[in-house]
Amino acid sequence: MSIVAENVDLAMGIDVAAKHLAITVMSSGSVLKQATIAHTRPAIESFLARFPGCHIRAAYEAGCFGYWLHDTLVELGVMVTVTPPSLLERAPGERVKTDRRDSVKLAEQLGAGRLKAVAIPSKEERATRQLVRTYEQLKQTRVQAMVRIRSFLEFHHIEVPPEAGRKWTGAFVGWLETFGFEGMAGPEYLRRSLDALVHVYLDLTGQVGQFKKEIGRLAKTKRYERAVTVLESTRGVGTLSAMTVLVETRNVRRFATSQEFVSNLGLVPSEHSTGDARHQGHITRTGNRHIRGILVECAWTWIRYDEAAYAVYRRIARRREPKRAIVAMARRLAVKMYWQLRQIHFGERSARSARAEDAA
Repeated sequence: MSIVAENVDLAMGIDVAAKHLAITVMSSGSVLKQATIAHTRPAIESFLARFPGCHIRAAYEAGCFGYWLHDTLVELGVMVTVTPPSLLERAPGERVKTDRRDSVKLAEQLGAGRLKAVAIPSKEERATRQLVRTYEQLKQTRVQAMVRIRSFLEFHHIEVPPEAGRKWTGAFVGWLETFGFEGMAGPEYLRRSLDALVHVYLDLTGQVGQFKKEIGRLAKTKRYERAVTVLESTRGVGTLSAMTVLVETRNVRRFATSQEFVSNLGLVPSEHSTGDARHQGHITRTGNRHIRGILVECAWTWIRYDEAAYAVYRRIARRREPKRAIVAMARRLAVKMYWQLRQIHFGERSARSARAEDAA
């Protein structure tokens, strides 16, 4: 193993793939080393051993590979920046993209101090957030199962009798399980197919119920109980919605203003203005889509049960279409939640704990 550099400041750009890491190491704007290594801890340790005594800063793009690389590098004494891909600087007209080029770009912008960083959640925060996200994923998958069952009935022109009641009640599911396909060709194959679809729906329903109870228990823990109670004081915000906001936000004080918080959710309008002309378009949709979707759902319920909120919605809807008006209400709801959480200092204790863990 050859030594590349000793006792110097280095900027390391890393392009992450499932099986390998493309790495570019730079010092004072010059490339010292480029390599492609396995995406494993032993390979990373072996590579870093080529730079004894160096002060290393590394950067990689946030993505589907989570924070394992961040945690590993920090444990090995490297300062790490995880940067949002949407904010990475790109040259106009750039058409060539390779792993090595991306790693060079990261190293250059890191060395120049031009990279933005995402806030890294603690391991405990990642676990609680995963619980809530998995619940949402299971709900979406269950909706897909319901659509498949409805499509099955429509395709074979099977009408639901009045005695089966409203769809997705116990009576309706019982009718699905006992329907005989009399007078239809291949009834045994149709029965087998429908049984499989119903089984998937029932299994997902059970899983959704279990996750819902688990999240409810989590909401009553010391860390979340007060914040959940405060958020639930707004009509339209329930326990599950409140928990989604809390686990995704983590520490609201990392946003200096309510506008910064709303911008992070992608709820601010895009804008293209020049000279005296000003044009605002659709919302940016950048940032945390999980909270954004929940806020829009909550906003619909909020205006239904809160007369003051409904009056504001109607006033906005007269000037804009209803969809834009409800997004505006979701934005107002986000601002309200921001100040509610600021007042009770939600997330500050966990932030101090994270700093203590980093110092250790």
